[in-house]
Amino acid sequence: MDLRLAPAAAAGETKYGNSRLVGQFVLSTDRSVSPAGWLSDHVGPWCLAHHPALPAIRLIDDDVRTIGWMLGYPIDEAGRLLDPGESLVVPAPALASPEAFETFVYSFGGRFAAALLDGQSPRFYVDPCGSLSAVYCAHRRIVASTSNLIPYDEHSRDRMELARAIGIPYTESMYPFTLTPRHGVDRILPNHYLDLRDWRTKRHWPKGPLVETHAVEEAVAEIASVVKRQIAGVVGAVPTYLPLTAGLDSRMLLACARGVADRVELFTRAIGDKNSTIDCDTARRIAKRFRLRYLVLPMQKATDDDLAEWMFQIAYSTSEIRGWQCATMYKRLPGGHAVLGGQAGEVARGYYWRDDDSETTVITPERLLDLCACPVEEETLAVTRAWLESVPAANALQVLDLFFVEQDMGGWAGVLPYAESSPGFPIFPLCHRRVVERMLTLPAPYRRSGRLSRDIVAREWPELLDWPINQPIGAMRLVLPAKRAIQKAKRALRRPRFALS
Repeated sequence: MDLRLAPAAAAGETKYGNSRLVGQFVLSTDRSVSPAGWLSDHVGPWCLAHHPALPAIRLIDDDVRTIGWMLGYPIDEAGRLLDPGESLVVPAPALASPEAFETFVYSFGGRFAAALLDGQSPRFYVDPCGSLSAVYCAHRRIVASTSNLIPYDEHSRDRMELARAIGIPYTESMYPFTLTPRHGVDRILPNHYLDLRDWRTKRHWPKGPLVETHAVEEAVAEIASVVKRQIAGVVGAVPTYLPLTAGLDSRMLLACARGVADRVELFTRAIGDKNSTIDCDTARRIAKRFRLRYLVLPMQKATDDDLAEWMFQIAYSTSEIRGWQCATMYKRLPGGHAVLGGQAGEVARGYYWRDDDSETTVITPERLLDLCACPVEEETLAVTRAWLESVPAANALQVLDLFFVEQDMGGWAGVLPYAESSPGFPIFPLCHRRVVERMLTLPAPYRRSGRLSRDIVAREWPELLDWPINQPIGAMRLVLPAKRAIQKAKRALRRPRFALS
C-alpha cells in the first residue's frame, strides 16, 4: 500500500464512499451535494445533510420556527448532554445581536458546531476547541466536516506539492491555520465564525488581550467544576470510556469523574512501546485499587484497509502516527459509546513556551511553521503572517497560547475524532469557553510549573497521586530495560512496513 501521494478526498473515494464518513455533515444551498442515505433537514434554501451517527439538534425561536442547527454533542449549563431528537429554543434576547447569540452558543460545552441561518447575520460557528472540525468552500458555498464532501472543480484541486512536502500520514505535520490539502477549501479555526453572506471567516473571541488572573484557587475550582459537570452529563447519557494512561491529563479526568466512576470503563492501548507499557501497568494498579472497570486493548496490527480508511475519514488533513497505527485496535470497542479525551489540557501549561521565552519575545512566522512541521514557502508564510497580524494578544506568550488553541486544537486535535468516530464518538470535557479562558489567564509562573492537572487531582481525588506520573513502578523499573533491548534486536531484523522515499 502506498499512501504517500494520496491527497485529500481523492484517496479511497470510490472504495469507501460518503456512506463511510461516520459522524460527518455538509451544509449547502446545493442539495445535490447531500450524500444518499444521510439524514437531511432544511431552513429556507439551506440543506443540512448529516451521517445518521451525528446528532443534529434544531434551533428554534420563540415562534417555534427552525432557524438553524446545533450539530454534535452540546452540554448545557445544567450539565445535560442534549438529546439528539430534541429542539433547542434560542430565546429572543439571544437573537438580538451576533454577540448575544455567541454568548448563548458558548454557554454550552462539549463537541459541537452551530449554524444560525435565519435573520440578517447567517453564521457558522465551531466549539471553543474546534473539536467538531469544519471546512468550507467559498466559491461553491459549502460548509462540511471534511473536504471529502466538497466536489472537485478547477478551483479546488489538490495541493499536491505541499502535500508531498508535509508528508502526511508518515509525519506529525499540520497544515497551518486555514490551509487544507485542497485549494479553495479553508478551515474554520476556533474563535472564528464563517459569515455565510460574504463567505469569509472572522474572529469573534477574544476581542482584545486577555487579562491575567491572580485568583488561582478560584480558577482551579471553576475549571474542575465545569469539567466534572461535563463528564457527568456524558456518563449520564451514554456508555462512556476513559482512556487511562500514566499521564496527568487522563488522571485529571478520572479525578473529575469520581462521582460517576462506577459507570465509566477505563481502557489502555497496549501498543508495545515503553510508554504504553508504563501506561498499562499504572492504569491497572489504579483500577485494581479502586475496583474500577478496566480493560487493555491488546496490540493488533492495523490492516491496510483500516489504515487507508482512517486517513480517508479525515481527508488526509493531518496525522497522528500512533493513533493511525491503532486504527484496527479501536474497532474492538463496542458501538454507541463516548470516549473522554484530555485534549486541551496543554493550554494550561504554555505548551509552546520555551524556557527563554518572555512577554517581549518576537514570534516569527518561521517559528510557527516550524511548530507545524510545515515547509516555509509563499503560501504557508502568507496565512501565518495574516494570523499573526490579526491575533489580539498582549504579548508573545499569549500569541503562543492562541496559536495552540487555534492551530493544534482546531487543525489537529479537532480533526482526528472523525477518524475515531466509529464505533463511538470522542468528546473533550475540557472543551468549554470558560475553561479555555480560565486556563489562558492563569499566571505565567503557575502555568510554567504545569501544576493545574495535578492541583485538580489533589482537589478532587488526591489518592490518585499515589502513583508517579509517566514513570515505571516497582519491578517494572527493571523489566523495561530488558524488554527494550529485546525489541531493539527484533526491529533490527525486521524490514519496516512503511518507508518514505
